[in-house]
Amino acid sequence: MKYMPIIFLIFAFISCKSTNTQMVTASEEVHNKETTSIPKAVTLKDRAGYYKSKSPYFTFNIDLKENGYANVVLKGWMVYRGIVKVGDPDSEDKKFVLDIDNITHVIVEFKDLNNAEASVILKGVVQQSLDMIKI
Repeated sequence: MKYMPIIFLIFAFISCKSTNTQMVTASEEVHNKETTSIPKAVTLKDRAGYYKSKSPYFTFNIDLKENGYANVVLKGWMVYRGIVKVGDPDSEDKKFVLDIDNITHVIVEFKDLNNAEASVILKGVVQQSLDMIKI
């Protein structure tokens, strides 16, 4: 019986010590959550600009607008100038399919904000793969 208060004090001390450690850890987690920012996703609207192919023999230029449409110039085995729907302006995708006509499609894959790669497809066969830079 005489050891009961000592045992009670030991348990109370251990309990307070573990609670204090948990509270410090919790406050550090809250502090880390407040200071860490989530990176903004890159949308099609952010990629707007004029992209030009690097090929001297085959011309493929895209003037991408913020509304998801683009003025396209395609010169090679055919000549095409027109406006094409690229995609939803708020889309976070990196690959887009541009339908030039019923047999010609272009797959544009954005590598980053200043570089892209275009694959020109005629009747299901890749005819040309072009690196593009933003001017």
